[in-house]
Formats: sequence, C-alpha cells, structure tokens
Amino acid sequence: MAGVALSTATYRELLPGGYRNQVWKVRSGRRWLIEKRYVEDPGEPNPMYPNLPDHEAAALATLGPRALSPQLVERAPDAISYWFVPGTMWRRGVSEVADLLHAVHSGPAPHGLRRLCVSAQAACAHGDEMAKAVPSSATRELRACRPVDADAAAVQRISLVHTDCGPGNIVRSRHGLVLIDWQCPGLGDPVEDIACFASPAMMILYGFRPHTAAAVDRFLTSYADRVTVDRYRRQGPAWHYRIGAYCVWRADRLARRLPDVAARYRAALAAEIALIKRWP
Repeated sequence: MAGVALSTATYRELLPGGYRNQVWKVRSGRRWLIEKRYVEDPGEPNPMYPNLPDHEAAALATLGPRALSPQLVERAPDAISYWFVPGTMWRRGVSEVADLLHAVHSGPAPHGLRRLCVSAQAACAHGDEMAKAVPSSATRELRACRPVDADAAAVQRISLVHTDCGPGNIVRSRHGLVLIDWQCPGLGDPVEDIACFASPAMMILYGFRPHTAAAVDRFLTSYADRVTVDRYRRQGPAWHYRIGAYCVWRADRLARRLPDVAARYRAALAAEIALIKRWP
C-alpha cells in the first residue's frame, strides 16, 4: 500500500538508521515531511519498544502544537507522516534535555495509551520477565545486582512517557529541543524517561560515550520536579536493572543474525551493571 505522502512526492529519500521501520524524507510542494512506514517484526514482540502507530499519532497530535514533538500531518493504516524538523542530533546540553522532558511529563497526555510500569517493583518484575527469556548463564552478573527491596508504591501522578529518549531521538532545532520517534509512548512514571536518558547503556547503543557523573547530576538538578528526582535517586537501580535485562534479551535474540549489534548490546549491559554496582 502507498504511504501517506510518497504517492504525491516530488522528491523522496530513504533515511539511514531505521532498524525496524522505513523512514522517508519527502518533499511535497514547498514543504518537507517525514513519513514512517511501519514494518511488522516477524519474530516475537519487542518487550520494551513495540510498534504502536496509533499511539505515536496521538502523542504527536498532543505535543506537536506545543513544539515538543514534530507536528502530525496524517495517519494511514501502515504509515504516519509529520512535518520535518530541521536540526541536528543532540550532543550536549543536559539541562535543556531536563527542561524538555519535564515539559512533556508535566503537560497533558492523550487518552488510550498503554500503561507502563508505575513503580520500582514493577520495573524489576518486567526486567525479570526479560531475563527469564534468555539462558541463565547470560544473566548471572545482572541478577547479582538486582534490587531486593524495590519499592512497590506506585507513582502518584501518571505522566506521558516517551520511553526511548536517548540522544538519537532528540533534535536540536532553531527553536529548541524536540523529541522525535514516538513509536512506543505510554502512561507511567516519568522516572522511566529519566533513567533512559541517564543510562550508560542507552548512550552506548546510540553511539555516544556514557554521561559523566557530573553531567548526570547536572541533568537531575535541572529537572524541575524534586519529587520525581528524589524518587529516581532512591529507585534508580530498579529501572537500570530493567534496561540491563532488555540489553541481555536483545543480545541473545541478535547473536546469530547480527553478531556485531549483539556485541554492542553486551557492552551496553556491562556499563549498566557497573552503574548499578556503584549506586550510592
């Protein structure tokens, strides 16, 4: 089936880096759009980052008018289009990221999105599910640093959460930072996004060096909700355990088909374990 904008495009370019979906830059008339065409994964569903086109459209419709995400143009059965945001991938300025995430978390959220983990205990339980799906020998070191007393208390205010706010999904435009790639948002604890951005594993997976301790502290200090930051400082190991479990699950699933990518996930896992071990 033709996509939303490809059939009327005067120019189109398949962008690199789309691992699971096809992402096209399209010129139609005088304006540029991005069209994402969703590709069904023939294997088992991704346990952390599913393809949810309707949820992405809902997030863009909510955040686009506030300039926190691209602005939605159209939704089709197998594609979504939105206005292209000129800019460059984020590389520095953790305080600005803190401001961006707080704006997302503190604002209105669309109805009907999936429910995410809302407590540290739930995050640990999700990590356990992923870890159980791979050979125990691959998870031994991760399990050794699993929090044993994760807090079961749910977050009091449910927020819109991006879930994959690594540097590759943050664009620096002339008007400020914009979050892109909203394929798997949800309603949950904003600590999930804070842990994602602070995660050394996520930085490695996006081809960056992990944040320094000083940069993470500056990021947390800049986030304008002390309650959320304090909860992250207490419960962070549970959320980073979950990220580590995803890394070991992904490395296992990619070991034969994409060994180089699997090796990157193993390096990311080692960095996440090191972070948990040195948690204050």
